[in-house]
Amino acid sequence: MPVAFDMPESQRGDEIPTDASPGSVEGEDVDPALDLVRTMSMSTDKDILKQLRDAMNPKQRQQTFVMILQAGLGLIAVAILLAVVIVGYLNLVNVSNAVGTMAEQTTQLKDITLNTSKKMNLLVENLGPVKVLPDFEESLSNMNEQVDILTTTLCSSPLFAAQCPADLRGGAFAPAPPAPESTGDEINSSTSG
Repeated sequence: MPVAFDMPESQRGDEIPTDASPGSVEGEDVDPALDLVRTMSMSTDKDILKQLRDAMNPKQRQQTFVMILQAGLGLIAVAILLAVVIVGYLNLVNVSNAVGTMAEQTTQLKDITLNTSKKMNLLVENLGPVKVLPDFEESLSNMNEQVDILTTTLCSSPLFAAQCPADLRGGAFAPAPPAPESTGDEINSSTSG
């Protein structure tokens, strides 16, 4: 039920008794700040304030609902952003740990590589004499051939032939070829004839 406000009696020309308080005029409540008098109302002050608020701003409930919805969405957005920040921070911590581990492993790999390089250099130094092996092999082959020629020459001479093995002796000191082995048939044929 809408509230109707009337002008106070003092402004209508009727005089208010001097002994009466400014807030009460014979059973009627007067608001001294607004100079309004409540008349013909059975509502309480609270109900009248609600009615006045609704009359001044009829869409307040909708606006309040929209504001609460916006505040809720804002809180949800802040929670989502906070979750993103936490997940990002945890990922950064994991990446930092992985990079630290990788740095340690890289340092170890560098040390291993340096040690391997030193040992390879030492191996190259130790294998330096091996470079001459092809020339050395050729030299040994030539020496072997020359020693064979010398041995054959010495064993062919009568002076050293006695010390040489029988198969190396040549010339007059060469061993006689082995006699052919006779079989029993040859003996039988020579005795019968």
